[in-house]
Amino acid sequence: MKYCPKCGNRLDANAKYCDKCGTDVSNVNKKPNRPAPISQIKKPASVSVSNQLSAKRSRIRRNCLIVAACVVLLAAGGVVFFTLQSENASNSLPFVTHNKSEKMAEKIGYSPNKKMSSKNMAGFTIAYAHMHFQDDPDWDEVFDKAENGDLNIASYPEYTFGDYDVKAPAGGIVYVVSPDIGYVVSDVDHPNKAQVTFVNSQKGAEKPVYFHALAQKVASGAQKNDVQSYSKNVVVSDHDDSTKDSSTDTKQNSVDSKSLSWNDTKEEKLADFMDDFGNKMDQDYVEYTGDEPLKTIAGEKYPNIFDDEDFELIGNNKKINIGWDPELKKDYDYHVVSIFNSDGDGGEEHITYLFCIHDNQPIALVDQTTNGNAIKVKETANQDVRKGFAKIATSSDDD
Repeated sequence: MKYCPKCGNRLDANAKYCDKCGTDVSNVNKKPNRPAPISQIKKPASVSVSNQLSAKRSRIRRNCLIVAACVVLLAAGGVVFFTLQSENASNSLPFVTHNKSEKMAEKIGYSPNKKMSSKNMAGFTIAYAHMHFQDDPDWDEVFDKAENGDLNIASYPEYTFGDYDVKAPAGGIVYVVSPDIGYVVSDVDHPNKAQVTFVNSQKGAEKPVYFHALAQKVASGAQKNDVQSYSKNVVVSDHDDSTKDSSTDTKQNSVDSKSLSWNDTKEEKLADFMDDFGNKMDQDYVEYTGDEPLKTIAGEKYPNIFDDEDFELIGNNKKINIGWDPELKKDYDYHVVSIFNSDGDGGEEHITYLFCIHDNQPIALVDQTTNGNAIKVKETANQDVRKGFAKIATSSDDD
């Protein structure tokens, strides 16, 4: 057992970094004697003049020894923190002589005293996740996309991961990496104060970690060389409300003023695309052909369910006007032109893609609802599906 020299946090004997403040503690000796609080230092009620002089000389010698020890440690390149602590932590006075880890983090993009871009913060966060969530299939897919430049992270004030409703605190943001995983940054304007909480649709929230500690650990680890490439490749989309959610991210795929259309040729192209996509993802997608309702393992029947149930966008819980309309002639906000479903191996897990035209823009919504009073949908975070549908929907009828 040992203690952090900066904040006094109790640590495991083999810990290399303080999990509270991020300090490098690899050179800290095991089982140190913790300094006694000031309140525990007792003074004699009365002493003679000679005793006072003797005590004064003793303090001078002790201070000289402390200064000498500091010089030796600094010369050896150590990272040393001295904190004079009182019983009230708010009155603590930190004396920081050097912080090698923070300087290393700054070299790869960490900015402790000013706001960082969401892309830069994402670079550090993904790199940390790469260290922390090894052999996790959901995160492995994220790492591959980040390396290939195919990762799109959506940001919301609140979001639902499976059965977990996650709402960011004031000044914070929920970042959706995929429908099943994401993270919350508690204060996006102040990286040195922010905490990062990873979220999983199966397990809920992990223990939060301070962003400055996260950045320092990444800078001292094997993933430090990946931070800048992740930051460059990732796309972070801002989805503050339903209008922005449904249109902003798809404008890059729009055709200036031409009205989109849907026909059998595009449906066949989409069916071929979903076959290839299903093989890649090891999923079996069934297409709604118009003959019989497409039933999910959760009991939903498409397209009948559009008339039977309310549909809400995840993130703001607002009802949307959606319906089956491949001819794009009805009075819907979201015209569903194609539907594909893949049921999971157990329970009521399913992935149902609702390919829509909204405000003359292609948008792929995904439904993974298993219970509740409304069908909750969101724009898919899968870049392959988004780009594939956009390419087909915006192609000319003669292609």
